[in-house]
Amino acid sequence: MSAPMEEQLESAIAELRAEQEKINGFAATMAGKTTEATSRNRMVSAKVDSQGKLVELSLKGNRYRQLAPAELSALVVETVRKAQDAAAKQTMAAALALLPDGFGIPGTHAGERDLDAMFDAAIRLAEEPIFADEAGRGEPEEAA
Repeated sequence: MSAPMEEQLESAIAELRAEQEKINGFAATMAGKTTEATSRNRMVSAKVDSQGKLVELSLKGNRYRQLAPAELSALVVETVRKAQDAAAKQTMAAALALLPDGFGIPGTHAGERDLDAMFDAAIRLAEEPIFADEAGRGEPEEAA
C-alpha cells in the first residue's frame, strides 16, 4: 500500500474511532437523563427516562382523592405523555448533534419528528450518485 493511501486509511480509522467515542458518550449521557412534567393543576408529576419510560409518578397533596377515577386517570396519562414528548424532543435534539455538518434531516428540527419527511430524505440521498462521473449518466441503454 502506498504511503498516501496508508495515511488516508489511518485518518479514516481515526475519524471512525472519534465518531464511535461521540456515540458512546451520547449513549452514556442519555442513559442518566430524566425528564419531568407536572400537570396543569400541579397535582400530578411524572418523570421519564430518555427513552420515555416512566420511572417515577407522584401525586401532590390529597386533592386527587376528590377526583373521579376516570378524571384522575386522564390527568395521569396526560402528564406522562407530556413528559414523554419532552424527553423525545430532548433526545432527538441531542442525537442530531451527532450528525455531520450539512447532513440535515427534514422533519427533525427543534426535536420534532416527521417520519415521512425523514424517509423521503433518505430515499433521495440513496438515489443520488455517489461519484461525480455518475451524475451525467442516465440509465444504461438496452441492447437492441
